[in-house]
Amino acid sequence: MSDSDELLGDWINQNGSCLRILEVEGSAIKAVFESKKGRAARGKEYQVTGSQNGEILCFIVNFDDPEENLHAMTSFNGRILKNEQGDQQIHTLWVLTRQFEDEARSKPTQVWNSFLINTDVFTRASG
Repeated sequence: MSDSDELLGDWINQNGSCLRILEVEGSAIKAVFESKKGRAARGKEYQVTGSQNGEILCFIVNFDDPEENLHAMTSFNGRILKNEQGDQQIHTLWVLTRQFEDEARSKPTQVWNSFLINTDVFTRASG
């Protein structure tokens, strides 16, 4: 994928969470992320900043908004590819870092419990 404008639009992962890429200027990406998973993050939009280099991209979701700071961030590193059906997908590896392990944010995490790591595949939303 060489044309950064091809990134614009909604990308949905296997959990139903949405990465909405609003602007690509040079290599800089501006987007919002709405999670369908997690405790307090579910159903809220969070600002995303990122960067693209050809088929490779990375972006960060900071789970802090004017109403509530969840004291958590997720970094996604990925590659844009087409699947066997020709659908565009972003395959990512993500690391969530959190300061507290409970929803009330009263119990700080131990260092060993601060990080969650997994993968997501975002597919371009049709329509």
